[in-house]
Amino acid sequence: MKKIILIIVLAFAACTMPVEEKGAGFFKYDAEEKYVVSTDDVTDVWIKYIEAHNNRDIEAIMSMETDSISITAPGGIKVSGKEMHKEVLSGWLEAEQPKWDIYWAMPYKALKKDQNWVIAGHWVTTSVDGEEKTEAHMIDARIVDGLVDLFYVYSLEASEASVSE
Repeated sequence: MKKIILIIVLAFAACTMPVEEKGAGFFKYDAEEKYVVSTDDVTDVWIKYIEAHNNRDIEAIMSMETDSISITAPGGIKVSGKEMHKEVLSGWLEAEQPKWDIYWAMPYKALKKDQNWVIAGHWVTTSVDGEEKTEAHMIDARIVDGLVDLFYVYSLEASEASVSE
């Protein structure tokens, strides 16, 4: 009987012990970094951020990012800080009327650094002098305490990109 109780206690203990996440992937500059899927809470931050862009709600956008936001856009354009972002974004929204359509997203977590990220694909349509242009944009964004802190934008002409189901 003691053996049965011991087996039950050990089985229960084994079931409740936390499992260490091993992760996968790599980061060239930190060989020990690995990644796992994060939560949709991270994805939701990005979706709301893009919705605010589509609504042209600059104040909402600013409230959803850190003061030290850092953005690297296509062509090597770098934006540092909220004030610079507000100025650059306001000009772009007025000049080209961009609209975003997110077609996929996946949240992930860097285990060693305990950072949450989201990678997402968007169709971005701009309009200049009535002429529309659509590009595929891929972003890789770091989310810190529910705020957008940093992101990279990669682009590809829509004629060169396609999404298959």
